[in-house]
Amino acid sequence: MLIQEKQQSNIAQDYSLSETAYSFGYSLRLKYASFMQDTTNWLANNCSELLSVDTPKILSLGCGRGIFDIEFIKIIQQYKTDLYFTGLDFSATDLDRFRENISNLDSKAQSAVTLKYKKFEQSTDLGERYDLVTMIHFLHSFDDVIPVIKNALKHLSPGGKLLIIQSSEQGIFELKNKFLDILPNQKFQSSDRVKTLLQAENIKYSADMIDTCFDVSIMQAMSLDTLLLMSFCFTNDLSILDTKQQDKIRKAFLCYAKVQKDGSHIIYEPMEAIICYAE
Repeated sequence: MLIQEKQQSNIAQDYSLSETAYSFGYSLRLKYASFMQDTTNWLANNCSELLSVDTPKILSLGCGRGIFDIEFIKIIQQYKTDLYFTGLDFSATDLDRFRENISNLDSKAQSAVTLKYKKFEQSTDLGERYDLVTMIHFLHSFDDVIPVIKNALKHLSPGGKLLIIQSSEQGIFELKNKFLDILPNQKFQSSDRVKTLLQAENIKYSADMIDTCFDVSIMQAMSLDTLLLMSFCFTNDLSILDTKQQDKIRKAFLCYAKVQKDGSHIIYEPMEAIICYAE
């Protein structure tokens, strides 16, 4: 089965997503959600505020295949003559795809991009300072986000900014909470939680809402794409569940969604752009 590229264990069920399932699920998420375009629009509208120096140095943490970064670099080029961009990720496959996608940039921008196979943690020291550090959908994999955020702040140049873009507690987050009893992999750091932690640490920040939506009309019928999409959203391999449980989750998506005049089922899932400032 496509989703299960792992050996079954008699001791404990493995709900983790294979790399193939994650990749296909992510592609479907991008196809049916508006957050890619909405985030790009927000970056375009706020680029001059984020980058005030003439030749900015930018660090993208968890850059993945570069779907956000490449669009952001194109936006920056409209404002700046030169830039330096460094992308970090610990998925070699995603970095390879980023390198392929760089062909969408002009030669000058391509030469400004450096990609590094590295995991950014609370003790990571890159030996560089940056005018902007970005964490776009990056913090969900951490149990304790503050040490990572503090380390990112240490990598800022004077006057630099840390941009965190994270989903709020509306949308998929609420759906996940309905199935905590049957799904083990439920790590999720919402923007609301991040702001609460920043306030507790007296870290200065500002926040701006980004309205996004997710068309789950495909889930009106069970299919492999539906299963992959649900699995990606819940970060669990739902093929392990029996068909009755799978269908319960599928119907939960549809019940949570708002039915539009054209019959589509839309989930509203706002994100927040949180900007932290160098001390």
